Amino acid sequence: MEYQFLLADSGLGGLFTALGLNWQTFILDLIAFLVTAWIVGEYVFPPLTKALDAKREELEAAARMEKQSEAKLAEAEKSAAGVLNKARTSADEIIATAHADAAAQLEAARARAKEQSDRLVAEAREQLARDVSQARRELKGETAKLVVQATERLLDEKLDSKHDEGLIKRSLEEVK
Repeated sequence: MEYQFLLADSGLGGLFTALGLNWQTFILDLIAFLVTAWIVGEYVFPPLTKALDAKREELEAAARMEKQSEAKLAEAEKSAAGVLNKARTSADEIIATAHADAAAQLEAARARAKEQSDRLVAEAREQLARDVSQARRELKGETAKLVVQATERLLDEKLDSKHDEGLIKRSLEEVK
C-alpha cells in the first residue's frame, strides 16, 4: 500500500510527505544549516586554525630549543670534563711540587741538625779534653804533694820496704 502511495504521489513533495517531513521546514532547516556552516567556516575555523598553527609552531620551536639545549649541555659537560681534568692535572703537579719541596726542606733540616750535632759533639769532645787535661794537671799536682808528704814522713822514719808500704797506704788514706 505504501508503495502505491509513493508511486501515486510522485515528486519531491510526495517523498517528503511519505517520510513524514514538511518540505518547507526542511528547506528552512537547510538554509539555517548552510548559514551556520558558512558563519562557522568564515568566523570560527580561521581563528581556531590560526591558534592551532601557532600552538604547533610553538611546540616545534620548543622542540628545536630542547635539541639546542641538549647540544649545549653536552658541549658544556665536555668542557667541564676538560676543565676538571686540567684542574686534576694541575693539582697533581702542585702536590708533587709540594712533596718535592717538603723533601728538600726535610733534607736541609736534617743536614743542619747533623751539622749542629757534629758541632756540639766536637765542642763536647774539646771540653772533655780540656777537663781531662785539667784533671791530669790537678792529679799531677796532688800526686806531687802526696809524694812530697810521703817523702817527708819517710825521711822522718827509717827506710824499710814493709814499713814504706804501710806508710804510703796511711798517707793515701789520710788524703782521702
